[in-house]
Amino acid sequence: MYIPEEKVSEILNTSDIVDVISESVILKKSGRNFFGLCPFHSEKTPSFSVNASKQIFHCFGCSAGGNVLSYIMKYHGISFPEAAKMVARKYNITIESETINPAKRKEIHLKEGLFRLNKTVMGFYFDELKKSSNGVKARNYLKQRGISDDIIQQFKLGFSLDAWESIVQVIRKQKVDRNIAVQSGLILERKQEKGYYDRFRNRIMFPIFDVNMQVAGFGGRVMDDAMPKYMNSPETPIYNKSRILYGLHEAKQYCRQKGFVYIVEGYFDFLSLYQHGIKNTVATLGTALTSDHVRILKGYAPKMVLVFDSDAAGISAAKRSIKIFMKEGVDTRVLVLPGDNDPDSYVTKHGQDAFNTCASKAKTVMQFLLQVSIETHGLSVEGRIRILNDMKQHLILIQDTALRSLYVKELAETLNIDEKAVLEKVRDQYLNRSDKRLSLMDENINEDMLESDRREEQMVSMMLNRPETIEKIKDSDVLKYFYSEKLKQLAKKIISMDPKKEAFITNVMANMKNNEDQELIASYAMKDFDSEQDVHQTARSLINRIIRVRKKQENTLTNKIISAEKGSDSEVMELLKQKQAEIQQLHSRL
Repeated sequence: MYIPEEKVSEILNTSDIVDVISESVILKKSGRNFFGLCPFHSEKTPSFSVNASKQIFHCFGCSAGGNVLSYIMKYHGISFPEAAKMVARKYNITIESETINPAKRKEIHLKEGLFRLNKTVMGFYFDELKKSSNGVKARNYLKQRGISDDIIQQFKLGFSLDAWESIVQVIRKQKVDRNIAVQSGLILERKQEKGYYDRFRNRIMFPIFDVNMQVAGFGGRVMDDAMPKYMNSPETPIYNKSRILYGLHEAKQYCRQKGFVYIVEGYFDFLSLYQHGIKNTVATLGTALTSDHVRILKGYAPKMVLVFDSDAAGISAAKRSIKIFMKEGVDTRVLVLPGDNDPDSYVTKHGQDAFNTCASKAKTVMQFLLQVSIETHGLSVEGRIRILNDMKQHLILIQDTALRSLYVKELAETLNIDEKAVLEKVRDQYLNRSDKRLSLMDENINEDMLESDRREEQMVSMMLNRPETIEKIKDSDVLKYFYSEKLKQLAKKIISMDPKKEAFITNVMANMKNNEDQELIASYAMKDFDSEQDVHQTARSLINRIIRVRKKQENTLTNKIISAEKGSDSEVMELLKQKQAEIQQLHSRL
């Protein structure tokens, strides 16, 4: 679907970027802007800024930026038309379809077809569970597991028949496009003969919803000891297991209310906790937690509690996940339930209050890791050395130096080892990291040149925030003196826009051709020019300074090259030419 330019303008002018982003990021007002933890990179201190008056966002940490539509596209990993439709629905804006290129039409048609098919199949599975005689066994199984009818209804649990072609027949009856049917992952092609067969057979079915309440995929569990116990949909154009968490579509409001979220492993763990009133819960989908999962959850809760099984597999899964939480800078706790309980069995036996009491005693990440290491190695002399070797690998991941220092002290006291010795071990581990990168400053870059770049950035920022200066900048022809080719091209685009048009920054951003340009525009637009200084006088000063610095730099290099030629110093002349080329190449990338 092609979105007409005037309709895009209506969406941008009607929507409220703070309102939209607040659905996935916890924002707090500070001065003129709102700040929160960036959903696109790891951080502990908020550097993600949203400006309500300019209707833009910008992260000062990872440089992500843009308008409301670019945020929706980046956050959900969807196309521009899909983002426009999502925001339009929220604000009751009607979008009329226009012609788009065949490839894009095919992509949109595929995704919409997959969502429709999944919704149809969810209804089929649900009816088989609730209404069909075939579902008696599944109904009894869920009853034995303590799952109520209300939960079955709310999460649309279902049953897949013990048959090879029940969904194949549904697809044929609905006349679903073959490509959509195959890419849904609901059916598989037969190897020995022609035709297809159902992926899910004789299983309790769990529809997997995305945060927009659409059915992205399915999970299925057997009711006996058959293997595999769980089976999930494969990756599809609408189902990305590294970005979807089971139950988040229902739990997100409760996560915000409570300020933290429980993360469990299985569907029944989630459903049992939710049914017992512990609704700030999500479940992983038979896969390890990813950075995307954690960043998405940060938009709903600043604190997270891992509730994994107390067996060896559960402990191992918790240890694997911890590294991601530490890199993302999230306040994380680990809850290991007593006995051989998982969340489902524990809350079913003991109830909500007992679970909450256990949860209040959840250990910090480092306390949990230390306990596991002690249980593994013991506290003999050799054991304590092994524990120290285990823990130093985790300690270097803590970016907060004060927090790391406290954990080092706690570890030293627990192991009865001198704190300096522990620090030395941690320092050695840090210095020997294979992923360590050193950032080096190029001392050969001329200060005047860098100053010129800063002036060029100020000028772009001024054009965005004070469009009344654009005519003066345009008349001065200063753009040809810009060092940065990237800034020059951005400035040319800005100059080509009508400075008198309402919502100038929004319109400029909408006309950027790629995400990189949108991010740059957002970063420069975030800077304010509200001082009492005459803005036209400031523009004249910037223009003069940029031209003067460029001429001075070029004259200096040219004179040195001429001098080297006169002195027949070919080596110096070659070095100067290389330097000149390096400067040009550097700025062509900026």
